[in-house]
Amino acid sequence: MDITESKSGPILVLEPQGRLDAQAAPVLQTLILERLEEGDRLVLLDLERLEYISSAGLRVILVAAKKLRELDGRIVVCSLSEGVKEVFRISGFDSIVDTENDRAAGLGALGSA
Repeated sequence: MDITESKSGPILVLEPQGRLDAQAAPVLQTLILERLEEGDRLVLLDLERLEYISSAGLRVILVAAKKLRELDGRIVVCSLSEGVKEVFRISGFDSIVDTENDRAAGLGALGSA
């Protein structure tokens, strides 16, 4: 799994590509936790190029969301494909983590945080 990382003002934008499964999840979790350690508090997780997410991938998002809440930060997930959106819906993650339709809406939601 490749992860594109960029900044939009104070917002850290992470865009994983491919499969977020048990093998790839630790890579993303380590990256997120390192960035939080460095001071990032607003994270946009753009899933437009994510083909698949497993329970291990969902766990990474949950860990990040909890850690950011402790740090008075926020995570927003955007651009979910239909398959990933269905996993979020079935697992109830769409009610745990803020989701937006596209990157612009995600950045806007975090910009008003």
